[in-house]
This record gives sequence, structure tokens and C-alpha cells, in this order.
Amino acid sequence: MTRIEHAEAGARIQRNGWTLFPGPALAELPSRVGLELVERALKIAAGGAGGERLRRSRHASTYRMRLGSPLSGETEFFVKLLDAPRGLKAIRRLLLGSRAARMRAILDALVGAQIAIAPVLLLGDERAGDRRTLMVTARVEGEPLPRVLRALAAAPALRRELLDALGAEVGRLHRAGFIHGDLTPYNIFVTAGPPARFSLIDHERTTRPRLNWERRRLRNLVQLCRFDIEGMGPADRLRIVDAYATAMGAPAHRLGRRVTGMLRARRLRDSVGRANEAAAPARSSCRPGR
Repeated sequence: MTRIEHAEAGARIQRNGWTLFPGPALAELPSRVGLELVERALKIAAGGAGGERLRRSRHASTYRMRLGSPLSGETEFFVKLLDAPRGLKAIRRLLLGSRAARMRAILDALVGAQIAIAPVLLLGDERAGDRRTLMVTARVEGEPLPRVLRALAAAPALRRELLDALGAEVGRLHRAGFIHGDLTPYNIFVTAGPPARFSLIDHERTTRPRLNWERRRLRNLVQLCRFDIEGMGPADRLRIVDAYATAMGAPAHRLGRRVTGMLRARRLRDSVGRANEAAAPARSSCRPGR
């Protein structure tokens, strides 16, 4: 049975080698659903069939689980299992302590700055073994940005309004001192307006840096603009940058020139990387003398 201990830092759940801290969203669930969520998340962490695996990145696996019943309605939750850091990152973790604690501090700070994020239900570290980190979140409101842009492909005025609001929102994030660790269009959810509202997900690498601040925030913009998405062309990318510059109080022309140069270099690296990946199977299948 799941044991919940009360400490100065608040409730904690210790089970199966994990120490998990409930987020505020867990208290909003009925107790039966909350306990089932914890059990299912731990099953997923143990390799069981507690949910559906959605994707595997270089550093983490993401699963979806549904709680409830088809008759009374089901609610989606997402479980993210972060691999233990390796190499220099492992040393950094030893020096800085719990990754879950650092993530929780960032998430609390984002909420305090009124940046909309996915509601967090559980967050914690594995005490032994692989020493992974687990996070369970609820589904955010709205639709992913690429889907919204595709829907607005035939409505240029609404698309421009959305992109202006997006540039301003990224500026608001940066003015609050945050650099999103993976600011891609797929990590931005849009709730229809006007004005449009945005929720940002996947904050395990979001930071509040003190060094190289200007370059880091420009690289964040490049992360956002480097993807080829239906309904977003070169002029639309510049529109995001212009709205961002206005939000930051920066000269739009100078900032646009810098971001355009960085974006061109990044897209070139991406295209070379894709070409190398495509050529790799062909090279590996070759045999000497053929």
C-alpha cells in the first residue's frame, strides 16, 4: 500500500524505491483516483503495462494513461521518465542534489510568474538503481501550436494575430528570467482567443541562467522558428521575432538580423544531420568488393 509521510517540505510518497512529492493538482482529484494514478505511474516506471508509450527522446520516455471509465468519462495524464544523467551531468547532479527538487523550484517559479504550464501531479526521484526522475502531469488546455497554425492556413489575419501574440509571450517568458529548455512549436499549446493564450510544457531543462543571457534567449527563438510547419513561412517567423523585439524593448531590425543569421546556420546543420542519417543505412549495408 502506498505510504504518505508528512514532513516539513509537505507530503511525500515512498514506494518501490521512489520518493515522490504530490503536486497541487493531485489534491484536486478524488482520493481513489489519486491513489490509482500513483499506482499506475509506478507500474510504468517498473516497465509494466500502466500506460501507452507515446515517444522516446534521447533523454526520456513519455507515456499516456487514462483514468476513469468510458461511461463516466476518462481523463488523460502523462508520465515522463527522465533517464539518469551521464558523464559531466551526473557529476553536476551529485553537486546540486535532487533533480526533482530543482525541477519543482523552476515549476513553482513559472507559476509564480503567471506562465501557464501543465498541472503537475507527481514529481520525484528514484532513490537507487537507475536513479531516474519521474513526473506526472495533466493535459493542458488547448491544441498544439502546429495544429492551430495548419487550421489557420486559410485565415492569414488570424494567423498573424496569433504569431504576434506568440512572440510577445516568449518575450514575457524571457523578461521573467526563464529560458525554456526545449522551446519547439510542439511544446506550445494554444487556447483560442482573442487574445490567444499559451501553455508551455516540458520544463525539465528550463533554467534561469545568469551567464550568456542574450545569446541563450536568441537561441531559444531559433529553437522555436527552425521547424517547417504548414501555415508558417519565413515572413511569419520574422513576425514572431518582431513581436518578441517589441516585448523586450529591443531594436527589431538589429535583433531580426541576428536571429535570421543564427536560424540560417541552425537549419543548415539540421539539413546536414538529416542527410547523414539518411545515408547511414546505405553505408552500413555496403560490403567491400561489391
